[in-house]
This record gives sequence, structure tokens and C-alpha cells, in this order.
Amino acid sequence: MSTAAKAKQSVDAYSDENVDIELQQDHHCKDGPIRNGNNVEGAPTSKQRFASKQRKLQFSGIGDGMNHDTSAACDGQGPRKGRDNNGDSPSVSSESSSGRGAFPIWITITLIITLGAATCAAFLTVGITSANNDQSEQFHRLALDLTNQIQQAWEDYVAAAAWIHGRCRDRNFSRADFLQTYEYLNNSGLDFQAAQFDPNITRDEREAAEAEARAFYARHHPQVNYTGFMGFETANSTVVEPRSQQDFYFPIHYMEPIKGNERAIDLDYHASGSRRRTVLYCMNEGKPALTDRLRLVQEKYETFGVVLMHPGFNLSEDVAKLRAAEAEENQQALDGGTGVEQLDVAAYIQTWPRDLASIVIRIPDLILRAAKRRGDPSIVYLYDKSDSSGSPLFLGAAQIIPEGGNVATLQGLPETTLDQLYAQVKSAGSLFREETVKVANKEWIVFVHSVEGTYQPNNVFVILGGIIIFLATIALGIWLYTNQRRLISYNKERMKAEAERAALILDSARQATKAERELNDFIAHEVRNPVSAAMSACTFVKTALEGDEPLNTEEQRQETREDVAIIDSALRFVNDLLRNMLDMHRAANKQLKVNMTPTDVQLDVLESVHAMLPQRDPKFIVQVECLDGLVVMTDRLRLKQVCLNLARNSVKFISEGFIRLRAEVLNNEVYIYLEDSGPGIPDSKKDMLFSKFQESLDSLSQGTGIGLFLCKNLVALMDGEIYLDDDYDSGVPGNPGTRFVVNLKQPPIDPKIIHDSHTHHTIRDGTGETVPLSDDDESIPHELPADLYLLFVDDDPILRKLFTRSIRTFFPNWRIREASNGETALRLIETESFDLIFMDMYMASVEKQLLGTEAVRELRRRGVACRICGLSANDKELEFLQAGADCFSFKPFPCEPITLKQELCRILYSETPTESSASCQEG
Repeated sequence: MSTAAKAKQSVDAYSDENVDIELQQDHHCKDGPIRNGNNVEGAPTSKQRFASKQRKLQFSGIGDGMNHDTSAACDGQGPRKGRDNNGDSPSVSSESSSGRGAFPIWITITLIITLGAATCAAFLTVGITSANNDQSEQFHRLALDLTNQIQQAWEDYVAAAAWIHGRCRDRNFSRADFLQTYEYLNNSGLDFQAAQFDPNITRDEREAAEAEARAFYARHHPQVNYTGFMGFETANSTVVEPRSQQDFYFPIHYMEPIKGNERAIDLDYHASGSRRRTVLYCMNEGKPALTDRLRLVQEKYETFGVVLMHPGFNLSEDVAKLRAAEAEENQQALDGGTGVEQLDVAAYIQTWPRDLASIVIRIPDLILRAAKRRGDPSIVYLYDKSDSSGSPLFLGAAQIIPEGGNVATLQGLPETTLDQLYAQVKSAGSLFREETVKVANKEWIVFVHSVEGTYQPNNVFVILGGIIIFLATIALGIWLYTNQRRLISYNKERMKAEAERAALILDSARQATKAERELNDFIAHEVRNPVSAAMSACTFVKTALEGDEPLNTEEQRQETREDVAIIDSALRFVNDLLRNMLDMHRAANKQLKVNMTPTDVQLDVLESVHAMLPQRDPKFIVQVECLDGLVVMTDRLRLKQVCLNLARNSVKFISEGFIRLRAEVLNNEVYIYLEDSGPGIPDSKKDMLFSKFQESLDSLSQGTGIGLFLCKNLVALMDGEIYLDDDYDSGVPGNPGTRFVVNLKQPPIDPKIIHDSHTHHTIRDGTGETVPLSDDDESIPHELPADLYLLFVDDDPILRKLFTRSIRTFFPNWRIREASNGETALRLIETESFDLIFMDMYMASVEKQLLGTEAVRELRRRGVACRICGLSANDKELEFLQAGADCFSFKPFPCEPITLKQELCRILYSETPTESSASCQEG
């Protein structure tokens, strides 16, 4: 269905609906039924119905504006009951008041008390429930905040471990440097048991490392009894022993503070089960990891801790080169040499991960860090869900006691299993929240529950509110009295609003009808002349061919050529008009999209437009003026469409002089000018130049009524601006000319960019011609195979005949089969094998109607692997590609030799059908 038909159908439906709304009450008049559109006995006449509508629309302003029966509006016989002889509405206030006065007062009081008691009970129920829910929500919110604080505290420890590793990863540091690093961390407020660096020591390096440590502790910490590398020698051992000879070790070689942690000096983390698994995880995954819970060797209380190990990060080669260069420079400076020689960077770069940084974390310290910002007391339990034992393992628990500000104290709680904790909480009726959080390679369960006596709902205000509600019901009688007057006022306003709404609906219907009329008038106005010219020319051609001696003189042949040119021009114009209307509709529905890419203004736009302009008269020339290498970020296809529309308009009007396509840069913005030496645009038409359905500009009324409107929309989509230069003068006497200015509002960019991103595109104008935008793309071959077997599927026999004729004219060795619908195509592929299939979208069949996309999908399902090209006059590219087609082409299919060959090359070889076919919508 065409766009005009769809618009007309929508307007008709809309108008019919509005008419139904207007007449609905008339059809329901009690004294005036309407049957089959004829008046029956007692039915109001059309004049009476019109008067009835007028009274309804003015009803809100008559008399006292009471809530009258709308059936009175249907009365065309004179005044009815409920309306006085003057047409005014009698007041019903007295009747209503007297009715209520006659009603027993005790019943009214009973109703008020009953209503008040019910409302009070409902309020208490809802209020108490809401108070309980509010306390529950508040607890869950604070519990979630505590969980987040625990995660944040954990991230602080991870960052600290990463910082230690970054400081020590080159092993180019002293123990004084490590002490300085520890004091920085300690003074930052981070609580931990010990900061450690665990280098990967090989068997050959062990002796030197132990000797260095022995000398250090003998000199600076004589109280330490250093015995070398230590560890747990057997799987279940609980005794720390001197470490046997191994291929490598991960000893705690650097540690601060030393005091209180002497038993952990040079303890090999690779020697025990839990620590060994953590070390291997860090080495294999390159990520930080936690050990299972540990009873720390230096711990004095019944609490647990964990060790966080961090392998650091893999740095770039640039860092390694810089480190190696600095080391070389330092060495040469010591040797008295100058300059830096070529370094073997690969020899310098060490395999990552290599060493570990670790932090010993007490669980109470972690909880305390997270609890400093707490404002309410709560109890938190931590469990290791991913413990190697296979069940959640208790890590620690404490009651948080806030003391104001950022200060809080902890009261340790004894170890409890998770099942026992569930039972305790449920028996006490405490609120609780359980969250599973990711902590390095572990999953921890954070279980928070309320302290006894906290988060109790305060129902005092709820009860007070219930009392207030009950007392408020006493005023209900007064409210009933005042409500009647409010209801009267409301009804007046409602009827006034309904009248205004009816007026708006009528106005909308008129606007839609006007838009439909404008569209129909525009199509008739724009198509009438070219169609009439084409029909006349066809008549002349037919007469010339049916003569006794057809085309036997040069004069007859020349006249026939001119007639054919008229037919070609008229049909191209109609095709351009329909394509522009399609783009206009897509722009109005925000379906047009732009693809901003680096574009060479001269090669990709101006030169291509120049090649596509038909120079119908040698009295004028087409000029292109542009800086070489002017590249701008824009949508090359849409920009060319704009320039092509403007240039074609100039071709229609100009009779002598020039058409100039020019581009320049002003104030770091790219401008494109379309100039000509035509008769110019009258001042009376300039204000409506870019309107949707502006009047055509040429004397034959064959303008592009939507061309400039579409150009404006396309330029706006590219964030640009288009306007008419009123000060332009072509310099040709009698022809002031016209200049359109397109300001892309984009700065020029480096031409080198286009060499990396510029790809070959094609553009199809309104006639279906396909013209390459660039000649430097050799990805699509330009030679077609000598022998090819085609299947052309279309329900229009004329189109099939013309397509077959075009192919056989230029490619006589190609074989062609035709099919009128998808069902026939499916039967043909069972017995024949084709190289290329063209498939139309909409096809009729005596059996059923099978869409082109459905036929393509079925062909692919049956294993057809040849190339398939979808065909349609509408934008159905996405549907075809999703169904399995290789490409898409707009109708009409080109018949000219060059464009036909180019289109067939694109269909057979193109890898990017979307861009090519999108470009086909230009013109």
C-alpha cells in the first residue's frame, strides 16, 4: 500500500471514529431512536440533532450548571421534565437537601460511626504493619551498608598488598625501604597483623638469602633466634620445622613489624596445604587470593585470621626497557663509561608472576574497619563458604557497639556454626540479612542480625493516628453536605472539559483531513504534468511506429528520440519523487540514520555529483572547485544525496552559464556551495522554500516539492545547516542565479585518516543507476562470468520480460529461468541448480501468498547455497538479510549496460550489502 493510501486510510478511520463519538449520544436518545439512517416516528430531525449538540456543548454555562440528564439534549420537541420553559435548568439543590433531611438522622450517625470505626481499624492494621515493615527495611538497608563496608575494607587491603608488591617487585630495595613502606601503611589507618614480601627463592638462592637474613637479625634484632627457612614438612603437621631442600620456596623473607611475629620469619608459604593452594592459585591465575582461616602463630586471643597474597600486575615492556636502561646507565656511571649500549631487554624481563606480597589480616580488624561508620548496634558473623572443607566455616563474629563519630568498639562472640546461628536468630525473633560476597578467590557469607531490643516499631503515633481518624469521622456529616456543592462544581468543569475535548477532536480531524488533502493535491500536482507529457510522447512514438514507412526519415527519427527522452525524463522524475517521499517519511519517523566517516569532499561528493548530472545543453558548463585533500567527518552518501538534489534542481532551470559545485573552509568549518546562473528564486517563494509541500518553482510545475525539505532534514541529521544565500549574484546579465549553502559545522581533518578508513561505496540515483564513489577499491571484481544460470522470481510478467531482455541483450550466454512466485521457485530448485536467484518481496499465488523473505528462508533451509538477492521497491533490506539473502537491490532494476554490469558485480561479489543498498536510496 502506498504512503498516500496509508495516510488516507488513517485519516478516514480517525474521522469515522470522531463522527461516531459525536453521534453516539444522539443514537441513544430515549425519545428519538435512529434506525438505518432514516427518521422514524418521533425521531428528531437533523436540525433538531444539531440544536441538541449545541445545547450539550453549552450545557456547562446554562442555569446553575447542575448535573442534568444528558437525555434532555436529545429532545427536539420542546422543554422536557427537568428543564423549564426558558431552557434553563432548575436547581436540584432544594430537592437533594430535602431528601437528606427526611432521611433518619440516627441512621446517618450510625453510618458515620461505623465508617469511622472501620477506617480506624484499617488504619491501625496498616499502620502497625507498615511500622514493622519500615523497621525491617531500615535494618536491611543498614545491614547491606555494613556488607558493602566489609567489601570496601577488603578492597583497601587488596590495594595495600598491590602497593607493597609494586614497591618490591624488582627486589631493588633494602630492609630499611621495606620498613618505610610498612610505616606508610600503618600510618594510613589500615589495621593488620603484618605486612610481608615473599620472594620466590630457588634452591640455589636459599643459602644467600638465609645468610643475609641471619646477618640482619643478628645485627638489628639480636633477640630473634633465626634458624633459616621453616615450614610444615608433612601434610598434617602442626609443628614448624626447618625446611628441607626444595626446588623453590616462598618464605616470609621481609616482614614488619618483627616484634610479636618472630615465629613467622622465613616461614615457607609453599610448605603447607592451605597456604600452598593459595600460592599456586596466585601463580597460576595471576590474581590475589586468600588462605583458609588460620590460627595465627602470633595470635594471643581466640580469633582467626587470613593471609592475603597478591602476585602484582603484569607490566608493559616499556617499563622493563626503562628499568634495564637505568640499570645500565648506573653501571656505566660507576665504571666511568659514557652512553648506553644496546640492551637485551628479553633477558631483563622476568617471568610474571614471580614474587608475592602478603598481608596478615585479623578478622576482628576487618570487621572493626567496616564498622567505624555504623550508627546503630548490630551483630555480624563471617563464614567462609568456599573453604576447602566443603561447608561454611566460621571466620569471626562480633557485636558492633558505636560510640559516636567514626569510633566503634567490638565485643567478640564465640564460634557458632551457620545452622546454629539460624536457629538462634529465629527463636529470638531477630531481624537478619545474609549476603554472599566475592573476596578474591573466596566466597564469604556475611550474616548480620539485630541486637535484642533494637529495631522495634514505635506504634504510639499509629495509635494516635487511629484516634484522630475516628474523631475526624464526626466531621463526615459536614463533609457530606459540602461535598454535594463540590460535586456540582466538578460536574460543571467536567462537562466543560468534555466540550473542549470534543472541539479538539474535531479540530484534529480537520487537520488530518487537511494534511491528506495537501498530500493528494501535491501528488496530483507533481505527477500530472510528467505523466501527461509521457503519455503524449508515447502516443507520438506509437503513431510514428504504426505508419506505412516508420522512421524512414532523419526528422522522424529525431522526433522519436526526443519523445523517448521526454518519456525517460518524466518517469525518472516520478521515480525521484517517490524515493524522496520515502526518505521524507523515514525522516519524519526518525528512521533515517547517518554513518559519519572520513570523506574526501572532492572525490567522494563533488566529482561524483558532477559525473551524475545530465548536461542537457552545451550552453552551460558544470564546474567543481575544491581544495585537494579536503577531508571532513560526515555521511558521504547522505551528503551526496543533498548535493545531487540541489544540482538537479539547478539543471532544470538553467539555460546558459554555469553550475558550480564548490567547497571551502571558513572559521575551521567546511562549507559546500551549490551555485548556478539560473533565473533565481522569487522573493515570494523564499520563506516557504524548505517547507514540506512547497509550490514548484519552475514554470511547468515540475519541481521537486519535497526535495528541499528532504535536504534540510538530511543536513540536520548530520548536525549541519542549509540555507539560501540572498546576497548571491551569478554575474550573468538577466540571470541573478541561486546559491545554496551547506554548512557541515565540522572541521577539516587530516587526509591521512581517509586512507585507513575509506572504503568503496556505490550510489543509486532516482533512475536506479549505480555509480562508484571511488575508483581505488579493487575488492569488487569488474568482470562478470561468461556463463551463469539465473532464476528471476517476480509476479509481474512485464518486469520478468524486461529483466530477461536486458540480460540476454548484454549477456547472451547466460541462461535465465523465470518464476511468478516463491512456491514455483521452491519447486524449481528441486530439479535445477542456479548460480544466482533474484527474489521479489510481495508475490501473489493461486495457492497461497508466500513473501519473498519466507521463500528465501525456505531456500536456505533446504540447503540452497547460491547467492540470493532480494528485490523490492520498498526498504526491505533488513528483512531480506535476516532471512538469509546475500544482498538487496531496489526496484527498478537498471537496464543501461554500464549500470547493469556494475549492479551485477555488486550483487555477485560485494561483501557489504548493507552499505551498498543503503546508498541506492539516494536521488
